[in-house]
Amino acid sequence: MHNLLLAVLLAQAAPGIPSLDYFLGTWQCNGTFPSTGKTIASTMRFEHDLGGAAIVKHHDDAAPNVYHAIEAWNFEATPGLFNNAVADNFGGVRIFSSDGWHGDVLTWSSAAAVNPSQQFVYTRLSQTSMRVDWQVSRDGSHYIVGDTLTCTRNSAQ
Repeated sequence: MHNLLLAVLLAQAAPGIPSLDYFLGTWQCNGTFPSTGKTIASTMRFEHDLGGAAIVKHHDDAAPNVYHAIEAWNFEATPGLFNNAVADNFGGVRIFSSDGWHGDVLTWSSAAAVNPSQQFVYTRLSQTSMRVDWQVSRDGSHYIVGDTLTCTRNSAQ
């Protein structure tokens, strides 16, 4: 518990990209599509890039699911927002932004051009586990969970 509290305090005190260092490493994830009950498994790998000015995330679903994506996260000092460009194997590029951590929750909200509206909500459960909820809204204000993953950081890091 002491390590988690220290990590939270450091993340809240660190400006920009260092506040997202919690994610660095490889995570194994398992979850469901709540609307169907079908299961999903994924690997997520986060690493620094651009000399520490960005974090690159690789997201790979395990078969039979086929989603693969690369994300580039950076911090724009003015207006003090994080940016996220998500390119996926379906040919799409979606833009998201976040104002950073709120307690143990980091929410990426889609740009106005993304239809339907989407959010990725990362919830820090411990220093080595997190939950990721992909949410969709048809009306721009009421979100439903499309899929949810609980992830554990690989211990060999």
